Amino acid sequence: MGRLTLILALGIAALQAGSERFAGTWTAEYSGTTFARLDLAAKGGTVSGMISLGNIELNAKGEVKHAESAPPGAKPIFAVTVRDTTLTFSHKDEHDMDQFEMRLTGPGTAELLLKPGAEDLKELAAEGIPAPKPIPLKRK
Repeated sequence: MGRLTLILALGIAALQAGSERFAGTWTAEYSGTTFARLDLAAKGGTVSGMISLGNIELNAKGEVKHAESAPPGAKPIFAVTVRDTTLTFSHKDEHDMDQFEMRLTGPGTAELLLKPGAEDLKELAAEGIPAPKPIPLKRK
């Protein structure tokens, strides 16, 4: 029984350490404008947080070509899942529910990927824009 307890304790510690890597304030900037802010907290192996997103325009390569400042009010994220160096979550605004994937790329750096639904991808394709590319994030 002692060995099982130790194995479970080590497993829980590993989960907590994994989720702690995501904790902090993460931002994305374009031409000096902070257009995305993600505030994450980790506790007991789970991650919770808030996100604030400004409007962005994409170029023909799916990269940001214009960005507006993230508004001061943040909205909660939900359906948060941590898997290795990847955090997936959802966010709901007035009209849509968006899904995101955040991948840690180094100490204090990550990429945020918007995972558009099929209808959004059709709309982008009709405008000649491919799926969005990952957006670089930095921990503040």
